[in-house]
Amino acid sequence: MNQQLRILIYFTLIGAIVLALVHYVPFPFQPANWQIKTAEELIIPDMDSLMTMQPELPDTIQPVKKAERKDTIITQHHLSYSTGFFEQLKQLHGALHTATDNGTAIRILHFGDSQIEGDRITAYLREAFQSRFGGSGPGLTTVFDPAHINPSVWIDSKGNWQAYHIYNRRNVLPNKAYGLMGQTAALHAHSAGEFKISASRWAEQHASNYQKVRLFIAPHTDTIAIKGQIKHVEIINDSLPPSSDLTEINWEFEQLSPSIKFQLLSNSDVHVLACALDSLAGVSVDNIALRGQSTPLLHRTDANLFKAMGEQLNIGMLIFQFGTNMIPTVAPNYRFYQVQLARQFDLIKSYLPNVPVLVVGIADAAHNHNGEIKSYEHLYRINEAQKAIALKYDFAFFDLYNAMGGEGSIIKWTEQQPPLALTDYIHFSRLGGKKAAQFMISAMWHQFNKFEAPDTTLLTQPDMPWERY
Repeated sequence: MNQQLRILIYFTLIGAIVLALVHYVPFPFQPANWQIKTAEELIIPDMDSLMTMQPELPDTIQPVKKAERKDTIITQHHLSYSTGFFEQLKQLHGALHTATDNGTAIRILHFGDSQIEGDRITAYLREAFQSRFGGSGPGLTTVFDPAHINPSVWIDSKGNWQAYHIYNRRNVLPNKAYGLMGQTAALHAHSAGEFKISASRWAEQHASNYQKVRLFIAPHTDTIAIKGQIKHVEIINDSLPPSSDLTEINWEFEQLSPSIKFQLLSNSDVHVLACALDSLAGVSVDNIALRGQSTPLLHRTDANLFKAMGEQLNIGMLIFQFGTNMIPTVAPNYRFYQVQLARQFDLIKSYLPNVPVLVVGIADAAHNHNGEIKSYEHLYRINEAQKAIALKYDFAFFDLYNAMGGEGSIIKWTEQQPPLALTDYIHFSRLGGKKAAQFMISAMWHQFNKFEAPDTTLLTQPDMPWERY
């Protein structure tokens, strides 16, 4: 057999073997179908502040699934909601409408980041609600405010107070006794402290008047002595026995907004979770600002304390306003943020069952780009991610980003005279906070007016301008 014939037979056998393998043996690897993960499938960690990345995600994260919704979504005045939320809002309106006559007190919690710090937006929401439904007082506050960051009430403190915040990783409370406000004013064992509450000249009209003072104190192992004075006259001399549960102590006064000095003393640690300054009936709106956070970090607080405070405060609604601290994180999508929000929304539903939740979307923000002030181009993606996850949980969503004008609006707000935003092109001025509150109130009043005009239909109610609230 010559060499050419041998080569021909050799290649013929190889070809036959290959054909047999392809025909009879399954071979799943198909290079044409191989895919590399796109950027949209990558998970990017969240950040607790503008400067420090602090991911708190599980080891394995599944992207948030698209909502399988049968409910109808309605959008009016930049407010999107389901018919389920509409029914919750109707019940809330009924409770608010009769609160003063029934002698009941209803609270609205306004949780947020630094955009609401210093009562910046909450003050005007509070004034609108109290003007319409009755009630007064600045609501929940800490008893230790050395920087006087809350302009709606004046707090002067003396003694060995120490502040603990839920977002402070360097100074953590082992027992997680942060309560509903995410902060605690603490006195360590065998130390005394005092604080004085006074009406603030910078408060809105209704916020400056309160008649009821309530203290919420975490579990403690020894007796707490509490004394109170008005103009050097002792009017309070109480003693709280040891307790393994949340303790509330309250006082009512005939006069409006008394300046009261409290003194606390105990041989054990004392954690004052909050002080509520309210009217005897009506609506209260609380400012709970957690600066530098992209969520309220509810997983870090003691669940039982949070639930107990929620039950005693009779919460009618929660306004959830975070997102400012997502601004520096540029990503092709924000599924990772939806995962974080979902974790918090699950806890809200657990801690405050059946409470309607309004999620307020991110505001426009800008930065210096090659010498030119430009809005961040990715903010609409954060806004859309917030909206999607809010509606999935049957919460309402208020689109603040588009209500204020969308991309570039923060530049106009900053350059306007008087300015509606600060020169960081992120945070509102007090006037800007008032305008943002007006947008939100107009949207809510549009819904509330439907309940007072039963003949109108859900989709044909005429617009209600802000001036009529």
